[in-house]
Amino acid sequence: MLTASKLPRRLARPLVPTPLLLGIVLIGALIGALGGARPALADPPGHAPRHLTTATYNVYLGADLTPIITAPDEEEMVRRAAAAYAQMEKTDFPARAEAIADVLAENPPEIVGLQEVALWRIGPIDGELTTSYDFLDLLTRALAERGLAYRPVATNTNFSSELPISDTMSASFTDRDVIIARTDLPPSRLKISNAQSHTFAAKFVIPTPAGRTFIVPRGWSAVDVKVRGATVRVANTHLEAFNGEVRNLQATELRTALAGSPHPVALVGDLNSLPEDSAGAYGMFTQSGYVDAWVAVHGPEGGFTAGQSADLDNFPSLLDHRVDYVLYEAGKMRAVAADVVGEEDDDRTPAGLWPSDHAGVVATLRLARR
Repeated sequence: MLTASKLPRRLARPLVPTPLLLGIVLIGALIGALGGARPALADPPGHAPRHLTTATYNVYLGADLTPIITAPDEEEMVRRAAAAYAQMEKTDFPARAEAIADVLAENPPEIVGLQEVALWRIGPIDGELTTSYDFLDLLTRALAERGLAYRPVATNTNFSSELPISDTMSASFTDRDVIIARTDLPPSRLKISNAQSHTFAAKFVIPTPAGRTFIVPRGWSAVDVKVRGATVRVANTHLEAFNGEVRNLQATELRTALAGSPHPVALVGDLNSLPEDSAGAYGMFTQSGYVDAWVAVHGPEGGFTAGQSADLDNFPSLLDHRVDYVLYEAGKMRAVAADVVGEEDDDRTPAGLWPSDHAGVVATLRLARR
């Protein structure tokens, strides 16, 4: 502890007002009263700042499904579907959920937009399938073990398909994007309302050499979040990864839908669009008045969120580009902190797996008073 004797001499002297000092103080107070402009997002005296910490995290479905799509025939498709299911088990979401919960617990967001929240089921062909891995349940349980109470408040169900993985067994995969919110805060601090979920009209249609056609729907969801009297609409999405034309159509749909919001908007998610993609999803939103929280806090360099291998066992990290964002409408809030999480070596599971093939982004937004 610093004492007066340990302080530099100029700081250790008693602060005795002098006529000159009193004059300076009085002049400063007079200037502030007559013409001093309050910063746009400053809070009046006696009011606590309105901060909302939100995050995006693509938790990875656990397997690379593209080999299934390129299978030359049904027999090979079954073999590749079995390999995908085995890869999903090997990438061990129960352990990864613990790792994701650990990094989120370091600065617990009030709202988290999750992508690739997989639901896997397995069972006999032509029989009833039972849940083998529910990523949402596993993650919320892991968070609860760390004293963090979260519940899903909005979900959009995207692609879903069932395929044989042997002569007797079948497996299904359902992709979901989910917004989870903390439930351990009083309504005066955080109140969630108006949950909504939508499916994009633009869908990726994939004909396969094996004769099957897969239709890949995606969508977005949103909730209105009230923080100390100020309301923000938080939207979450995962735009198409494998077709730029479809992705841009989805981004256009989303931008148009959010433009009708009666509240300021924060958009979180995996846009599958790089910051230099001026004609794509990122450019559409930033040119429409949205601010990238990472850039606002740190500038355009770094902040990589994507690139780990499908098996998650690569070392060192392969993160080398950004596609996961917290964006917000300019002038209506501002980022005061932003961090990439799940990218450090120590964030890996005990078996050495990365928490996901993506890193997450956690940002704290200061809301304007209206």
